[in-house]
Amino acid sequence: MGYADAVRERDPHHVELHRERHVEYRDPSEFDRIAFAMRALDRLRPKRMTVAVYPALAALRVERGQNLQRGEGGSWAIVGIPPHASREHIAYALAELAGVESVPYAVQSLLAADTNAEA
Repeated sequence: MGYADAVRERDPHHVELHRERHVEYRDPSEFDRIAFAMRALDRLRPKRMTVAVYPALAALRVERGQNLQRGEGGSWAIVGIPPHASREHIAYALAELAGVESVPYAVQSLLAADTNAEA
């Protein structure tokens, strides 16, 4: 018996609507995705957070936790960036991680700043 079955047995009102879905756009363009992520993090400057970025194989992955050495509210994050991730996907994940108030605006700002940096 799986977890969902066990919960359903205890609570008949519990209904599993969908399992985790993962939709990801595959961007065929060539650019240094790790460098883009580092530039984005430099602009976002997540407060009291240590972030490590690494090249992932399959999917964009974000893990995070508390960093007690940084005091109250300190945290860490590890971001895996696959070779097919789009700029938009990377920017969205990092803006969300940094806790910005308006993720769509932050994404557009990061994309615009990176376009200007390449010119």
